[in-house]
Order: sequence, then C-alpha cells, then structure tokens
Amino acid sequence: MHPLSKGMFCEIYENKEVFPDHFLATAIDGVGTKVILAEAMRKYDTIGIDLVAMSANDLATFGKMSPFMFIDYLAVEHKIEEEALTGDIIKGMVKGLEQCDASSIFRNSIRVHFGKGETASVDELMSGINEGYGFDLAGGMIGFVPKKNFGFQVRPGQKIIALPSSGLHSNGYTDARLRLLKGEFETREKFRKRYTGKFRLDDDFDGSTIGETLLAPTRLYVKQMAKISKGFNVQGANNTGYGLKNLNRVTGKFSFHLTDPLEPQPIFKLLQKEGKFTKEQMYTKFNMGMGFFIICEKDEAEDILQVVKEGAVVGEVRAAPSTKVVMDGIGFVGY
Repeated sequence: MHPLSKGMFCEIYENKEVFPDHFLATAIDGVGTKVILAEAMRKYDTIGIDLVAMSANDLATFGKMSPFMFIDYLAVEHKIEEEALTGDIIKGMVKGLEQCDASSIFRNSIRVHFGKGETASVDELMSGINEGYGFDLAGGMIGFVPKKNFGFQVRPGQKIIALPSSGLHSNGYTDARLRLLKGEFETREKFRKRYTGKFRLDDDFDGSTIGETLLAPTRLYVKQMAKISKGFNVQGANNTGYGLKNLNRVTGKFSFHLTDPLEPQPIFKLLQKEGKFTKEQMYTKFNMGMGFFIICEKDEAEDILQVVKEGAVVGEVRAAPSTKVVMDGIGFVGY
C-alpha cells in the first residue's frame, strides 16, 4: 500500500518497473441489505449496477482514473441458479461497467472489462426471505491513475460541489426497510417482527412505488470525474455510509462547511418522518440527495459545473485545528 492511500476511499499501489507512469488503484465492496429488496421484488437486474458503483465511485475520487477490471463473488441458494437468476444479476454488472467506462474520454485508455468471477452455491451458509432464493454479492474494481499531476492539496478557501444521487444508493437500507415497510414479504419470523413501517412495496409513491424507489440503482460518477479531470485538478468524496462524515476521510487542518445542501429527494423526507430521525441523524446515515462531492479551487467551481451540467456549490473548506464537518442548521456533524 502506498502512503498516499492513507485516509482515502481506496488503496493505491506502486510498481515502478511494471507501471512506471501509473499507480494501481483498488477497491472492494458489497451492497449490504439492499439485496433483500431485490429478492422481495423478484427483480435482480439492477443490483449488479449497485455492486459496480460501490467500488467504481470510490476509485472515481481520484479524478483522472481509468477503470481496468471488475471481479465479483456471488453466493447463492439453489433456486437462484436453477431459475437462471444469476444471469440477471450479472447483466446488471455489465450495465454498471458500461456506465463507468472512461475509455472514450481518455486517450490511449482501454475499455473496462469483466475479469474472473465466482458463483458459489451455499445453501447451508445462508437463508433468504424466501426459501432457496437468498444471495449475497461482493465486487472489486481495479483502475489506473496517472502519476503526472497526481494528488490534490485541500486547503481553506476551496469550494465543495455536490452531485445529485439517484436515491439511497446502497447504504442505510436496514433502517429504511425496518422503518418504512410492513415486512409482509419476510418469511423468517425472527426478522419479520423487526419491521415497524406501514408501507407495502407496491404502494404508490412519487410517481412510482415504494419498492421501485428504494431499489433505484446507484449512480456512477466515473465519467463525470474523468471529464472534469481533463481540465481541472480536484478531489472527490464518495458519499456512502455515514453520510457527510465521508468528507472527513480527506484529512487535514480544515473543516468542510456545508451552507447550501442539495434538496433531498422525497424518499428521504418520508424516511425522516416515518423513522422519526433528527436532521443530524439523516445527514450522517444517508446521502440526502448528494451522492458525490467534488472539492475544487474557488475560481474553478462554476466552470466545473458547466462540465457536469448538474449539481451545485454546497459549501466551502474553512480553516480548523483538525478535520471536521459542519453544516448550517445542524452545527457540528462529526470528525
């Protein structure tokens, strides 16, 4: 592991003989209990997008990063294989890779490709909400980051841009399920009694259904960061579990001060109401409509927004004794 990896969203490695001009970047992740919703709705073709996004967006924090290879591990009960549902899951992964392929943006870059995957039938090790249909998955992404102009020095006076999320992405689903849903789909008694919500998955919500809204696939930000990095040097932050606290992974003597956060989607407002969460809890559990942060020079913020054509400046970096996050209307969020 290279010292520059410290505190970042992924690991970078250096091999000067094999890759003299690039660092090798790696990340691995899963999608947590979002798989329960996929199983409950019998919809398996988008959860693979989430899996790719979780690691690809971590790599995207470096900006000028070319995804190279994705590998996966899929653990299933027997009916997932018998009914060829693994194919739907893998189709989602392929869609995710298409969405994060940056080869058309960088010169002399190769297309991201699917490496070796593994599917294991492990009925004795797991149980889904419906007998025989349980599954879990994990995936890792490998990418290359050019050493030239590598690194971005965060300092007071810089701006924070937020790019919108597509919803909950792949974090906070245990709270979301248990607080919003009745859990009638859960056949395991010891887990069904934990549900305290009043909604069914097929209840209408915001032009769709509760289930479809919760299962919306995670957005990928790789291409946007690639386009930005062609003209600007920036630092990204993937807003996943623990919400705004993810900014603290970029360490130094400064604070991240949010003054104008993006408007959260209706699903977050419903979740706050039904779950009786405080505003601070919402912003430290969920992404609240902000899927990815970009830290940039003050005089470059508007030009960057012209490149991505969405999002907004939501705050700034301020001097502080140590790294922390502060948000207007809440105050101190966390170290």
